[in-house]
Amino acid sequence: MNNSRGEDDPAVMAKQRIGLVVLTVSLLTGGLTACAGGSQSMQTPDDAKADALQLLRKTEKVVDVSWPDTPEATAEQCDDGVRFAYLVPVSVDNDAKATAKSLRQLWESEGLRVSPSETDFGARGTLYSATADRDGAAGAAYQISSTSVAVQVTSPCATGSVHDHDE
Repeated sequence: MNNSRGEDDPAVMAKQRIGLVVLTVSLLTGGLTACAGGSQSMQTPDDAKADALQLLRKTEKVVDVSWPDTPEATAEQCDDGVRFAYLVPVSVDNDAKATAKSLRQLWESEGLRVSPSETDFGARGTLYSATADRDGAAGAAYQISSTSVAVQVTSPCATGSVHDHDE
């Protein structure tokens, strides 16, 4: 049954899911990859970005979708410096459960602690989410539905300030 707001329209539902995915990934990764404290030395910004890009490349290889070009990193403040985040959303039909499993297995093989969850939206399908982190290493998060995949990879905390990376 269609109503005047188009809630049952597949195109509207897909746009709503993508918006939810992007918002949720952003919220999930807000606390992801806290800066490593204690005796560990912090990386340079270039090394931190390289670690995040390496994890992003491995992540993209595991999921067979047409990934867009790598976006510019967003600089974020962390406790003792700056970290860099790469958010990559893709609209695509996929087996969400299998895609989530593949990413979870990859990130666990990289030594990350993965915290997965599932939310069943009934007729709209299941949304698979996870965060993955390890002290002093790049971390990641995903939101996956049957119509989209969104991945965010965040670098470890690096020396410097977010203001050093303003454009």
